[in-house]
Amino acid sequence: MWTSPFLNLWFARTSIALANVIYIMVITTFIYQKTNSALISALFPLLKVMINLIAGFTSPFLYNKFAYRKLFVHLQLVKAIFLTALFLGFTIITSNIILLLILVMLISFMEGWGNPLLQSATPKLVPAHQLVKGNSVLSIATQSAEIAGYSFTAFAVIHLGHSPVLAFNMGLFWVALFCLYMASKGFDQENKEASSSKNQSKLGVMKEGWLLIWRNPTLRIVTTMDVIEGIAGSVWIGAITLVYVKEALHQEEQWWGFINSSYYIGTIAGGFLILLIAKYIQKHLIISMGIGSLLFSIFTLIYGLTSSPILALLLCIAMGPAYQIRDVAQQTAFQMNIPSGQLTKVYASHSIILSSSTGISIALMGFIADYLGVRNVYILSAILIFISAILSFKLLRAMPKQKDMKLTA
Repeated sequence: MWTSPFLNLWFARTSIALANVIYIMVITTFIYQKTNSALISALFPLLKVMINLIAGFTSPFLYNKFAYRKLFVHLQLVKAIFLTALFLGFTIITSNIILLLILVMLISFMEGWGNPLLQSATPKLVPAHQLVKGNSVLSIATQSAEIAGYSFTAFAVIHLGHSPVLAFNMGLFWVALFCLYMASKGFDQENKEASSSKNQSKLGVMKEGWLLIWRNPTLRIVTTMDVIEGIAGSVWIGAITLVYVKEALHQEEQWWGFINSSYYIGTIAGGFLILLIAKYIQKHLIISMGIGSLLFSIFTLIYGLTSSPILALLLCIAMGPAYQIRDVAQQTAFQMNIPSGQLTKVYASHSIILSSSTGISIALMGFIADYLGVRNVYILSAILIFISAILSFKLLRAMPKQKDMKLTA
């Protein structure tokens, strides 16, 4: 597994994760400082989500037209150029909010088209029997980078200013781009991703990823689980956590930070735990998904009912390993049931489904917290995750039916 291409992918994915957080934080803080409006600041991430959705719908046309290896590097190259333009022309671009939003839209298109390619690279570089370990290593690195980005970017912007932080971000992304190029040398020479669909209509091309998810029982159930858990996971957005800290734990706002830090610590610890038990998880993907979801459901329920701040912190730490076991097992099962040549299209469709459901659920959970109480939000979340655990065991029946199914790229 520890080949030069995978190490380059590992460094590139980590650097891109950090660069994305820095870019989001810099733009968000700048917009807030300029407008002093939380609403206008919130439009920035909302715009990113909307453009990512549009990119997700249109990405199959790109994947049909160009070779995977070429897109893998070139989309990130264009994004690096846009980030460089943001740094070099920061004063001019930010003096016109419309110009800034146009640049944000262009960068978001590159992300929406490029992210499925990054996600689908792991199975191309890691042997199937080591996918759990590979996914876990990438998960630890990217989540650690994101935590560092969210923790230190605001501090750096306040003390150093926007330009030095953007300069660092630009340099980081160009280094990541070089590593992606080196990683791409480990890919097998391949033609366009879906040569089998070259004669399809435009609608047929757009539907291909969706149909693959629907027709494959494992992909269909895993995607359903991801949607359910995405809805349940929206309870961890900042606003609901803050309400929980004040109304359920009766603590000051600093406990909001303690809760988030505890969860991230648990998540990273869970990643290292998976490295230790990777062979077991690889052999028992479905059981691991079920156990992880079941434990996460129990911990969430207790978390929602408790009034003890210390117990809440301990539960957040415990949720980390449970989440990681479930997430890595689901991701690996997903990757192992998709033909290599169609992986990016399926990931694009999968991303659209998750983004849409998560966006709707944030509003739903906020409504429940306001009118039924914040504890009921976590109780509902626990119930949803428990349903997901039940679905995972349904996979035990679905998987044997596919053992003889030949997956062709």
